[in-house]
Amino acid sequence: MSAGKVLVTGSSGFIGGYVVQELLARGYTVVGIDDHSKYGKVAKPYDDDPNYTLVEGDACDVEVLRGLLEGCTHLIAGAAMIGGISYFHTYAYDLLATNERIIAATCDAAIDAHLNGTLEKVTYLSSSMVFESADTWPSYEGQQHEVPPPHSSYGFQKLAVE
Repeated sequence: MSAGKVLVTGSSGFIGGYVVQELLARGYTVVGIDDHSKYGKVAKPYDDDPNYTLVEGDACDVEVLRGLLEGCTHLIAGAAMIGGISYFHTYAYDLLATNERIIAATCDAAIDAHLNGTLEKVTYLSSSMVFESADTWPSYEGQQHEVPPPHSSYGFQKLAVE
């Protein structure tokens, strides 16, 4: 018996892949969406798991997300345009614009799925980049409220979503 159905955006990414693996191990049915823009399609150990479905698609597409959220009780929003520290500064506008589209589509689809469907919970995955301006290590949960805001648009945007 399934523990429930979860949609994971950015499911093929570094963190998303571990999230999917853990959800499957706990008995969830998982639908993942990823456009594979960072690494290309990478084989995962759970690709053939009957409780996992991967959709190659764009998390900016609110209609696709609405369809994937049918029957889901939980959405884990991990999709983001990333690219490394130098990319954060060189392509600040691209990151802001694309990530704004991703988060807006995710929120629009989630609101609809909650009001008209089964969605009960949304979890947003953040980034260590929210601690970019910290001057001590290790950073701790809550410290993002104590240190100056991140310098990179990516870190700032992740902090804003939190």
